[in-house]
Amino acid sequence: MADPLLTAEAFAAAVDRLCAQRGRLVVVKLGGSAMEDPDATDACLKSVAALNQLRVPVVLVHGGGKPIDRAMAEAGITPRKVAGRRYTDDATLEIVVRVLHEIARGLVSRMNSFGVRAVFMPYQLTGNQLSLADADSRAIDLGRVGTVTDVGSSTIAQILDQADVPVIPSLALHEDGGWLNVNADTAASAVAGAMQADKVIFLTDTPGVLRDRANPASRIPSLTEREARSLIVSGVIDGGMVPKVEACFEALEAGAKSALILDGRVRFSLLDVFLHDTFTGTVIRR
Repeated sequence: MADPLLTAEAFAAAVDRLCAQRGRLVVVKLGGSAMEDPDATDACLKSVAALNQLRVPVVLVHGGGKPIDRAMAEAGITPRKVAGRRYTDDATLEIVVRVLHEIARGLVSRMNSFGVRAVFMPYQLTGNQLSLADADSRAIDLGRVGTVTDVGSSTIAQILDQADVPVIPSLALHEDGGWLNVNADTAASAVAGAMQADKVIFLTDTPGVLRDRANPASRIPSLTEREARSLIVSGVIDGGMVPKVEACFEALEAGAKSALILDGRVRFSLLDVFLHDTFTGTVIRR
């Protein structure tokens, strides 16, 4: 007889870990390459559903960069980046809002099919237009790109109290009544901080923070904020990992207790965080 995949002892240990997480909020950011693989996305949503059923409250925040790029191409619009952000004019914004709302409804429908009530919550974030300047202190025009100034924490808390899963797209409402396009990592950080989350988890397309980007085995499992800032200065953390790590800093500063960077392309990497003493990824704490 073949050995079981999960021993009774390992199962009991996993249950203990999950019970210890009950009532401690987790904010999960889903986006980028992690959403391009349907199997990986399904595994993530099944993980969220499993946590919810075990009374671990979860808020799901999502982006949708690549689907937005495809929708813009279909509309004959060429995406343009300014200072690392998607330049968002009115035509682009219309596509961003439509695509993100479609993605959110799809995520809600899929989680509902797993027996968990998910709730589409597009109006929870409010914000202002993001203001950046170049090296000469001249204002950089980003269009309708925003930063989060307020999170509807009480409404989110009400949904969580009903044991439901809030699904929040990375959009914010401006005081003029229009939408703002918000970076999904920034949106997740704002939610995690406002809700004083126990964990904020960023699902990305790398195994975590690496000392050598060409070597997955060089993953750093744990960092303090001070250590991570030092690695940015030294250039070990560079490129697209910098804004992800900075989003971790923002979440920690706002009140989240820990921030994790996981490879969202790996099926059930999210659930691994709660089932094992060790997991593939990087955790950052203050």
